[in-house]
Amino acid sequence: MVNVAAAFFTAVNLLYAAVFGGPIDGTSWDVKVREQGFFHWTSSSDTLIFHGGKAVIAGEIAQGYSPALYDAHENAAGTDFTVRLETDDHDPVEWSGRVKDGRIAGVVTVRRRNGRVAHYTFSGARKAG
Repeated sequence: MVNVAAAFFTAVNLLYAAVFGGPIDGTSWDVKVREQGFFHWTSSSDTLIFHGGKAVIAGEIAQGYSPALYDAHENAAGTDFTVRLETDDHDPVEWSGRVKDGRIAGVVTVRRRNGRVAHYTFSGARKAG
């Protein structure tokens, strides 16, 4: 019964985001992305845009992913969000994080087809302008 309720609320939130946007809709963010682990010191820059219930992630678009619906929930700690990018040609990617006080941070999880999982962290601030 709990799974049915969770699935229902997820569907309602996705529908809300698709029709009305969400609490972070209309915002854009400059972030730094870095692979987790001791030997990974470099980072790359990316831009996340939440608009019309969809998330556009510039670096992912350049790799062939399409904008995807996002799920966002406001709570006392900020606004939590999740974006799942899936295509037949690429590994599934999930961006999940939190927005609070003009800052954004979270984790990117890439589930490779060979069974390996890569984790990246990201953080940044609301894009000026």
